[in-house]
Amino acid sequence: MLTAHVGLAGSLLGAAALHIGWAEQADAVAQTLSDYALVDGGGRIFTGTVICLAAGSAALLAGLVRSGLPVGGPARALLGAWCGGLVLTVVFPTDPAGSTPSVRGLVHRYTAGGAVAALPLAGLLIARRLGALPGWQPTARSLRRTSWASVAGGLAFLGAHLCATAPVTPMARSIAGGLGLAERVTFGLETVLLFVLAGAVRASRGRR
Repeated sequence: MLTAHVGLAGSLLGAAALHIGWAEQADAVAQTLSDYALVDGGGRIFTGTVICLAAGSAALLAGLVRSGLPVGGPARALLGAWCGGLVLTVVFPTDPAGSTPSVRGLVHRYTAGGAVAALPLAGLLIARRLGALPGWQPTARSLRRTSWASVAGGLAFLGAHLCATAPVTPMARSIAGGLGLAERVTFGLETVLLFVLAGAVRASRGRR
C-alpha cells in the first residue's frame, strides 16, 4: 500500500500547489481543476497531479486484488474505469471556457464524468460485500457513507455542469458559478474514499 499512499499524497500536494501557485490565473470556485492545464506553467503540475492520482489508484486496485477481499469483478472493472478515465483526461485536454467544444474536449468531459461516477459505485459494491463478512461491518459502514457522499457530490457537480453548458436563467448562471467548487468537493470526497479503501486493504493484512 506504500505506492498507493505515495500516489494519493502526491496528488494532494500537486492540487495544493496548483491552488496556491496559480490562484490568480484560475478561479477555484467557478473553474474546474482541468482549467489549470490551460494556464501558463500549470499544465505540467496538473498532469503530474492526475498521474499521481491514477498511479495511486492503480496500486490500490492491485492491492485489493491481492488482499483476497471479496471485491468482485464489477467493482474491479469500475475501479479500472476510474484509473483509465483519469489518464484520458490528461491525454485529451479540456477546452478553454467559452470556446466551441472540440472532439478532444468532449472526450475529456465524458471520460472525467465517467470516472467520477465509477469510483463511488465501486465503493458501494465493495461495501456490500464487506458488510457480509464477520468483523468488517464498521469498515463497510464507513465505506458506504463515503461512497454515498461522493455520489451526492457527483450529482451536484453534474447539475452545475449542466447549468454551465446552458445558463438560460439567472438561477442557472448562479449555480454554474459554483462549478469549480462542486468539482473540488466531489474530488475531495472521492480522495477520502480511496484512503478508506486503502485502509481496508491494510486491515486485511492483519486478519490473514
